Amino acid sequence: MDIESRGTQTTKSYLKKQEISTLQKEAVNRLTKREYDKEQNIVTIHSCEFEIFGIVQDVSFRRYTLRRAQKLGIRGWCKNTQNGTVKGVIQGHPSNFEAMRIWLKYTGSPTSRIDKCVFGQIEELNDFTYADFTIVKTIIA
Repeated sequence: MDIESRGTQTTKSYLKKQEISTLQKEAVNRLTKREYDKEQNIVTIHSCEFEIFGIVQDVSFRRYTLRRAQKLGIRGWCKNTQNGTVKGVIQGHPSNFEAMRIWLKYTGSPTSRIDKCVFGQIEELNDFTYADFTIVKTIIA
C-alpha cells in the first residue's frame, strides 16, 4: 500500500507512527533480552561448614569473624565448641566466599593462632538460607 493512498493521513504522520512502532518493538526486544540474560546468569551462592583448630577461643576470634563476614557480605554463623575450636557456616557470592575462606584459614583475629582449618564440601545454592552472619552463644559446662 502506497503512502499517498492512506486517505487523510499525511506522509509525515505515517512515517512518525512507523518510527514509534519500530522504537517500541526495539524497546520490548531489549527488555526481553535483559530478562533472558537475567534468567541465564543466575548468581549462585556458595555455602560450606568450617571448623578452626588452634588458639581460637578467648582471643576474639568470633567477633573478628563477624566483622569480616559483614565487610564481605557473608552470611551464616559461628560458635565456640567444647573441644576448643570454632565451628560455623559461611554463605556468599563466589569471590567474597573465597576471600572469607582465605581469611579463616590464614588470618583470623590478631591474637589467635590457626593450626588447622577444615572446610566441608562447597554447595551451590540459588539463594541465601541465612539473613546475616551471627555469633551463636554456646554454654560450655
